[in-house]
Amino acid sequence: MAGLVCDIVTPQARLFSGDATMVTVPGVEGSMGFLQGHVPLVSPLADGMVRIEGDTPGDAKSFVCQGGYVEVTGEKVIVLANRALRVEDIDAASVREQLGQYEQKRAALSEEEANKTTLADDIAWCNAQLNAVS
Repeated sequence: MAGLVCDIVTPQARLFSGDATMVTVPGVEGSMGFLQGHVPLVSPLADGMVRIEGDTPGDAKSFVCQGGYVEVTGEKVIVLANRALRVEDIDAASVREQLGQYEQKRAALSEEEANKTTLADDIAWCNAQLNAVS
């Protein structure tokens, strides 16, 4: 029997809502895992993998997330991510192509100009996706 409800939410959509026995998230100081009864917590997230363990072995779901926060109560884990995607939905070839385009754009700009864009975040998002599938 699952002891937690887990939601993964981005500004665009709710990607997941379901039961879990354990949720693992990438904290800024390292990976954090949550079980039923965990003390209340709000913490910033690093880019990386969120893993949701289900009732049966092998019943795990993996998401790659960029930034955001996790809120935990004894019965619920809410991941509020800037960006998130199911790992199985990642097309590595497409992400590599997109990464190359972002890097070319950044190389054509001065550091000051590049700092005014979202290119650093976009490049980090591509790298997080590629790390998730490797």
